[in-house]
Amino acid sequence: MKRIASHTALGVTLLKIILPVCLIGLGVIGFWYYKSKAVKFNRKPAVKTAPVVDIMKVNPSRVTAQIRAMGTVQADREVVIKSQVAGTVIQVAPEFVQGGLIRKGQLMVRIDPADYALAVNKAQSALAQAQADFEIEKGRQQIAREELKLMSMMSPNEVQETSLVLRKPQLEQAGAAVASAQSDLETARLDLERTRIIAPFHALVRSKEVDAGAMTAAQGALATLVDVTCYQVEVQVPLDRLDRIRVHETNGSPVRIRSLYAGREWDGHVVRTTGAVTEQSRMAGVIIRVDDPLGLGPAKGRPAMLLDDHVEALIEGQVFDNVFSLPRTLIREDSSLWIYKDGRLEILKVAPVWIENDRVFIQSGLSPGDLVVCSDLSAPVSGMAVTLALGESR
Repeated sequence: MKRIASHTALGVTLLKIILPVCLIGLGVIGFWYYKSKAVKFNRKPAVKTAPVVDIMKVNPSRVTAQIRAMGTVQADREVVIKSQVAGTVIQVAPEFVQGGLIRKGQLMVRIDPADYALAVNKAQSALAQAQADFEIEKGRQQIAREELKLMSMMSPNEVQETSLVLRKPQLEQAGAAVASAQSDLETARLDLERTRIIAPFHALVRSKEVDAGAMTAAQGALATLVDVTCYQVEVQVPLDRLDRIRVHETNGSPVRIRSLYAGREWDGHVVRTTGAVTEQSRMAGVIIRVDDPLGLGPAKGRPAMLLDDHVEALIEGQVFDNVFSLPRTLIREDSSLWIYKDGRLEILKVAPVWIENDRVFIQSGLSPGDLVVCSDLSAPVSGMAVTLALGESR
């Protein structure tokens, strides 16, 4: 029994030693087997790729500078009509209302002429009396001459001929009275004429101060009239753009004017500047003239322009020949353009001659047919290789 137990213990001990060794051996054999069957990768060196870019071909053209400005419609000529005589208003024209249109030479207001007609009659009578006195004095002067002759013939001593003896001062006095009476008559007639208030030009009645039956004093306001043959629009323009605008009374820069509220449009032209710079914005004032703003004459049928309306003015400024028009986004931070040429990037410094909204205009530096890079590059370097995007052609 002891021998059997001894052999059993020896077998267990050998099993504990041999089994791990066998497992380790199998693991080593498996490792080398799988290592021999592993796929081998052959690494290739990295290939540098050129950035892909979009391009735009540019060609020169003729461009007119467009200057946008905001402004307000104003009267070109506005006058306050006042009465030169006092009296009761007995008649007003049907068009003599706020917003009414009055023709040049039309009677607007009539003041009671009775007192002034009487004054004319009185002045006429005074003139007739003065003229009669003048004629009588002329006769007296003639008599004085005859009497002086007789006295000279009858008197042994020479009789002195004086202006007083000949009644010259009296005649001059009578003549002055005639002139004064004539002046009084002219004044009376003028006052009578002034009882009829006539429109001095084709006008819009902006406001009226009297109506039939009202009393008006001399120099009393009757109405405010606005000349409708033309209006003006005052706009503010940046100082650096003022030189691009042609200022002339009849041949100034054309302007297209649009109401900000009604969408109506009119044509005008720049006639002058205000000669001053605004205090806050430091911009120059420009005056635009609009003929026939109410569409009553040559522009009949055109929408009427309203005073004090806020408008946008598009001024046609200087004309540039042979300039390249580009989107403003293509001008880089350092005022340069990126040009594609034979697979390489060129960086070109430019100086725009005009900038307008989202466009820039370049007159020098570019050549017809140049290819401007539109894409963004993270680290652009002059001379670096670039590739055109699919569909792009030179």
